[in-house]
Amino acid sequence: MTILDIDERQLQIAGVDVTESTIRMSMADGRIIEAPLWWYPRLQAASAEERKNWEILPFGDAVGWVEIDEYISAKALIVGGAAPGAKSPAEAAE
Repeated sequence: MTILDIDERQLQIAGVDVTESTIRMSMADGRIIEAPLWWYPRLQAASAEERKNWEILPFGDAVGWVEIDEYISAKALIVGGAAPGAKSPAEAAE
């Protein structure tokens, strides 16, 4: 078994962009981490204005959208942490 060892300095977020299909975090070290928006149903259901109203949380490794009660860490995107209840487009179409 392999354990993912991530240095906390690698988790510092510099910015966030939410499109119609993805959430993208720009990291302080220049990397871009991207995940499908369907992983986060509350964020996917939010208006364009609500999606723009994010803030980097105090430790710098997570982002919050207070209005919609959504909080996503950089580590969740790295390890593939979809929110509970998230359904892929194929599952949602069934």
